[in-house]
Amino acid sequence: MSARTLWIASATIAGVTLLAATGLAAAKDAPRHISIAYSVDVLDETQNVALQYMLDRVKQINAERDDIEVTFETYDAQTSVDKQLSDVQTALIKKPDVLIFSAVDAVGSLPAAEAAKRAGVLVIDRRPSDPEPAAYDVAFYAYDEARYANTTNDWIKAYLDAHPDVVLKVGLIYGAPAQTAQLRRADTIKELTKQIPDRIKIVAEGYGNWLTTTAQNLTQDWLLAHPDMNYVAAANDIMALGASNALINAGRSDVLVSGYDLTADGVQRVSKGTQTLTVGTSLADNGQIVDVAVGLVEGTFKDKTYYVSPVYAIDASNVGDYLAKTSKP
Repeated sequence: MSARTLWIASATIAGVTLLAATGLAAAKDAPRHISIAYSVDVLDETQNVALQYMLDRVKQINAERDDIEVTFETYDAQTSVDKQLSDVQTALIKKPDVLIFSAVDAVGSLPAAEAAKRAGVLVIDRRPSDPEPAAYDVAFYAYDEARYANTTNDWIKAYLDAHPDVVLKVGLIYGAPAQTAQLRRADTIKELTKQIPDRIKIVAEGYGNWLTTTAQNLTQDWLLAHPDMNYVAAANDIMALGASNALINAGRSDVLVSGYDLTADGVQRVSKGTQTLTVGTSLADNGQIVDVAVGLVEGTFKDKTYYVSPVYAIDASNVGDYLAKTSKP
């Protein structure tokens, strides 16, 4: 073999070795990809805001860490069980690492979570039930109904203590009947009537299905049928808006209105005096679910439950402080 041939052969081997080494280094340094699929029952105003905070947290993690790359894809079931089942089937084709699941129906939507579990996907339940099905790896309590109920009852008791001559005559606006965990938001007031029946009376109840218009129509009908009604308790701020609209149209400023979820609009209505109370955790804290998902994949999060804290009861006495604390600079 000539010297030139030997040099060419040596150079070729060195080049191949260098390319291989470079490829191995690149593979070693490549960030780990973590794929999150989010199946949400309905992307209404509240859930859109919560989703934005999740996406913001994804961006923050990707900016803070160079060892992982998080992707996040959302599927809106639009309150349809059939669509949610189909959405999850579509998501599973893409082989996500984690499925965040907000069920349209705790029972009817469960096969989607079970299918994800069988496919080896980690599943986070964003609307936990009691008892929690085995399909879920983590119950994420962004909306902890037990704490919400206790906070609402504490506020009502304090209100009645401060107004000893008042008897509350209440109209209850539930959310969707299939979302059984959220029924507690109104049922908690029914339970309170058993403790102090001389101070609270339930005069009407109905399902608003999380819709402003439905809640407004219910409230309008109730004002005609029960003109002495002095409290409308809605299961979220979107429906509280409907109650507030009906009261404004009727020229009634003597009726309390409460809601849940601490939406920006709900807090603003409390500030303006057209809503009395909103109870919930800050929507900004919903981004924590992305950290739970990443921790599940990396093995650093091992708990079966996660609770977003704190739970706020925002009324006229503290809304100014809350807005000052949570407003962006």
